[in-house]
Amino acid sequence: MSFIDLATLALHRRNEMEARIKVFTTKCDQAIEDIIKLKSQARGFVHQLNCDPSELKDRFLNSMKNLDEYMYLITDFNLAVAKLDEMSGSVEYAPVHDTTTKPRLSLSPFNIMDVLSEPAPSTSTACPNQCPLKHPTKSKKVPKAEQTLIVFSSASCSSESVPTDKNEVNKKEVEVQCELTQDLKKVSLAAAPISPLLSEQCKLPAQTVLQTEHEYPAVIMNVDGPSLWVITEDHEAACKLMTDMTNYYKKNSVELSAEDVASLTYCAYYDEESDCYYRGLSLTEGVKCDVPEVFLVDTGEVRGARGPGCLQPLAARFCTQPPFARCCHLAGIDLLSYHNKDGAEKQEQYMRQYVGTHCYIEVDDNSSESLGVYVLLPNSEYLNGLLVRDGLACSTETDKLPAKAPAPSQGPPELGVTDSQLDVSECPEYEDPVEAVTGYSCRDEMDICKHYKGGPEKTCFKGARCKKRHVLMHPDGWTLDRVPVAAHCLPAMLPAPGSWMRAHVTCVCHFNRLYVQFVQEKNAEEMAPLPQFGVVLPPTTLDALVRDMNSPATRTAYKKLKMIPAPGELVAALYPLDDQWYRARVLSSTRADQNVEVMYIDYGNVVWVKEDKVRVLEPRFMSLPAQATRVVLAGVVARSHESRHWAAAKNQLATMTQDRTLDTHIIGRDYDEVMVEMFDDQGYSIAEQLAALNFVTLKEYTVGEDAVGTKVVVP
Repeated sequence: MSFIDLATLALHRRNEMEARIKVFTTKCDQAIEDIIKLKSQARGFVHQLNCDPSELKDRFLNSMKNLDEYMYLITDFNLAVAKLDEMSGSVEYAPVHDTTTKPRLSLSPFNIMDVLSEPAPSTSTACPNQCPLKHPTKSKKVPKAEQTLIVFSSASCSSESVPTDKNEVNKKEVEVQCELTQDLKKVSLAAAPISPLLSEQCKLPAQTVLQTEHEYPAVIMNVDGPSLWVITEDHEAACKLMTDMTNYYKKNSVELSAEDVASLTYCAYYDEESDCYYRGLSLTEGVKCDVPEVFLVDTGEVRGARGPGCLQPLAARFCTQPPFARCCHLAGIDLLSYHNKDGAEKQEQYMRQYVGTHCYIEVDDNSSESLGVYVLLPNSEYLNGLLVRDGLACSTETDKLPAKAPAPSQGPPELGVTDSQLDVSECPEYEDPVEAVTGYSCRDEMDICKHYKGGPEKTCFKGARCKKRHVLMHPDGWTLDRVPVAAHCLPAMLPAPGSWMRAHVTCVCHFNRLYVQFVQEKNAEEMAPLPQFGVVLPPTTLDALVRDMNSPATRTAYKKLKMIPAPGELVAALYPLDDQWYRARVLSSTRADQNVEVMYIDYGNVVWVKEDKVRVLEPRFMSLPAQATRVVLAGVVARSHESRHWAAAKNQLATMTQDRTLDTHIIGRDYDEVMVEMFDDQGYSIAEQLAALNFVTLKEYTVGEDAVGTKVVVP
């Protein structure tokens, strides 16, 4: 016979479990640090590709091999965790009654008496709260009195907490389960009185992708400025859906409060004019307002719900089909409404006359949410060409814009072809040599009066009626048309020799040169005075600058460059790896592939980007000095003149310093760089570690002049 004090046994087991959990937590922290280290090393693979062309292939293959190994490690880790979850879900527990744990509902009663008695499974007539029958059936296997498994040595808390009567245990458990279930029902019903329709909200499926260079039958549903909303699927299916929604909600409408309306994502909108319900997307989700705005996903219109009964929760039965309306823009033309407000109204009124017209669309660009299309009207004319013909747009791709019918081949003038038969669009691509070379067309010649011949009166024969400029033109027709660009930004303040700074390494550009950001002790944003109401001040910190440059309002307001960026010009460039905008300086550009080489002045890294990823830098983003400072490791020289040795030393330096904050001792400073000593967290010199690994060699160097004088330091 065994005498067991259950409380003491549980205490020992708890202490043992806590010790093992502590060891497990330590190993988890170590695993997290290792995973973070793998992430930083994987990000460093990109910098290894900045090398000679002869080494690019080997480095790329080596980096891809290491990245695959990292991927295998992470996959094995995820599989192991998933396997542990499956094992933990299949294990059956028999816990002991513990006063420290909260009671919970379960499918099987968790106590010692029920585990020993092996109760029979419930039948179909059982209580939904897992309550047993009024007259529980006796189990077949019941241990005899002389076969006691556990005998308590004293009247401890654990022995008193376990009742000896089976019926009392079942009654208490049934009471607890029923009370908890009823309380949960009361809490849930009181906390969220949601109607049946509101509780079954769901999202609409995504639209299918239309293929380029294919024609699709469509119906123009709405015109919103330069955008068209069309239905390419069966429009009768959309009409049937709206009819079913109208019949359904007229019988099953519910009254919604202001909180319920604000919580809606997809809803059903009632239009009084057509007496019909439409599927809509709430544009004021989470905001209480008197007139919530709704976007009708099947017509492309934006409506305001003015009445309390205009909005209903969208039932799940109407969420099986994707939105019918597709957003499109006319391809191959440049609408004049972008530059003229009056032209915007004329262009929109002109396009609105085709609302409800059955047509065909030919998809030219499907890379964005708005499809670039050519709209073929029933009269076999293209809407794109009609806008150009009526002077509401100008053609940007005349060779791609379809015509009404194939025109007969034109002959030279000596064969009898009149001027009226000649097409101006068949002229060469570039008429202006300046535009052919620089990509920019001079426009100031249009503002210069051609009748002005010089003289003291500074006017032509029209006198004061002439509104053009009166200047003498160059005999060859060249003018001094110039576009001002930003090319000056204050450099970062260089620290004095002999001082100690904390520097964050942002880029490693050579085996002994890096770009760093010196960490300031005081937050400039906190020290800056609060601006007056309505006054917008330029950002004073790098974090504030990056946040302002990537805000939704700023991203939509960026202006394209008018001409090819010149070397030294400051621009806003999109970083391809994180899709964020940063300040950059143009280094070079290639007209053939339309790429621009830029250096991000706040980080120091050099990247080739596309011309369409470069924008005009606003003046308010130029007040903050450039944050990246170039530093050179003092006394570090190359071991040889071979480029592969330089590349190996650069990779090792990047591994030791990339994205780390190090203690930096300023040795001297030059025009645009600083000579430094850098030390890691353990206080070891970075230069000495590179020399110990036989990547570089060290030489003597001197500390710059300061208040003490000149010192000679021998490494």
